[in-house]
Amino acid sequence: MPKILVAIDGSEHANRAFAQAVGLFGTEADYVMLSVVPPWSPAVALGISDDLDIPTSPPTGTATHGATGGSMPFAPTPQAMTAAIEGVYEFFRRAQDQAQRIAGVKAIGLIEEAKARKRKIGKMVVDIADEQQADAVVVGAHGSSFVGGALLGSVSQFVVHNAGCPVVVIRDRS
Repeated sequence: MPKILVAIDGSEHANRAFAQAVGLFGTEADYVMLSVVPPWSPAVALGISDDLDIPTSPPTGTATHGATGGSMPFAPTPQAMTAAIEGVYEFFRRAQDQAQRIAGVKAIGLIEEAKARKRKIGKMVVDIADEQQADAVVVGAHGSSFVGGALLGSVSQFVVHNAGCPVVVIRDRS
């Protein structure tokens, strides 16, 4: 049976791409879902804007919450960072559960941190495909999620040009 790595970023498009992969490779293939936690995900979960601007008022649970008039940058506490990271992992666990329900198959779920491996998202997909000895990789042409679009067109392009196995790119037609 072929082993198929499917990139899941929490978007509806990624879910549809997984379902289309099952249509292409069948229900008997071994599926591995990969969600990559971008290095800036905890910052987004803590309330820092998508472009990583520092907010003018710290969220509850940070070291300076209530200590300033709201115009001073904040330093997240270790507890706030841990909670933010746990929240991002929970988001991806739920996204992977939903993707499996929509695709109608069971799959192994992997959640990897780009920062921990010091790699960019596209490189992570390629490296995990190699580690998993995937026979093919399925990616969406683009996606978006609360973590800022973990699978953008540039990621798909990187995977197409660098993967050691065939890559199926599913376009979002919506």
